[in-house]
Amino acid sequence: MVKNDEMEFISIAQSAFNYKKQNLRIFNTISIIGAFTHFAFIFLFLHLEQPTLAWFNVFSVATWIITLWFNKHSRYNASSVIIFIAILTHTILATTTLSAASGFQYYLWPMTLLVVAVPTLPITLSATIASINIIVFGWLSICFEAKLPQLESHYLFLYITNLAMASIPFISVAVVSRYMYENQYLKMAKLAERDDLTQLFNRRFGLRMLQYYFNRLANHDKTFCIALVDVDNFKQINDTLGHSVGDEVLIKISNYLSSTLRDTDICSRWGGEEFLFIMPNVDIEMIEKRLETMCAEMPKQIHIPNWKLPISCSFGLIQAKREEALEDAFKRADRLLYQAKNNGRYQVVSDHSKNVSSD
Repeated sequence: MVKNDEMEFISIAQSAFNYKKQNLRIFNTISIIGAFTHFAFIFLFLHLEQPTLAWFNVFSVATWIITLWFNKHSRYNASSVIIFIAILTHTILATTTLSAASGFQYYLWPMTLLVVAVPTLPITLSATIASINIIVFGWLSICFEAKLPQLESHYLFLYITNLAMASIPFISVAVVSRYMYENQYLKMAKLAERDDLTQLFNRRFGLRMLQYYFNRLANHDKTFCIALVDVDNFKQINDTLGHSVGDEVLIKISNYLSSTLRDTDICSRWGGEEFLFIMPNVDIEMIEKRLETMCAEMPKQIHIPNWKLPISCSFGLIQAKREEALEDAFKRADRLLYQAKNNGRYQVVSDHSKNVSSD
């Protein structure tokens, strides 16, 4: 059996590995797109009779290819700085040479979003780079408006093309960042709803669903049943075989309970060796028979080495009433569970069970 701390370590390691893969995918995509874009710029600047810019883009392509090596070795900080310098230098050179009317300054925006949204650089450095980009963008847009007469017929094409090409990585980085955020949020939400040991829903989630079904019962008269389940002789198991075996028992019982319920039923770990069932849209007589079968079959399905007594549970089952509060319903279920324990354990006691003693 894998212990809690080992399970947590494996989960953290897996998350770190996935995060590393995500960063590699993002930066490799950026490096490849950057290399192809600057390769295309070589021919564009040759067509515009700008040999200096064409030769500069030959070096730019080599620079973008080099970042692939840094990405492969997870040196994303270095890769980010190289990309920043490459884009900033190219933007300044192209805009000061061809004027802001060519639209090359817009490539600063996806770089700004990248360094801020993708958490590879320290926040201070990210903010500094973003601020530099914004300042340079304003400087280029205001101070280099004069157009070259020989390129007058090309400016509209250049402006629209560069604006579109800069928008693609900008939108891509925004979409990927949102996906990563939502993915991490869903993972955290899932972890917040689950019990670490048994992987069943936890008490907080069980309470929330109880309130939901009570509200639905009050508003729509949708009946549901509640069962409190307690492991029999659990303290004796812990005291005799140790807490690690006790954890193994809880895991095996949890797997058995959750696999036996319907897909619409909710099974949560209520605390310690106690579990909560929420079973919507079912009559109590029907669910009582199901729980009795579950109870009877449990010792046949769960076996623990060096333990001769049967592994069993006691059940307190009720059908929620429209006019009662959640707390009152829960007290009824708890009282019936206590009754099942007093009757000798290993049984289901429900609202209409013959095993209920009169109060």
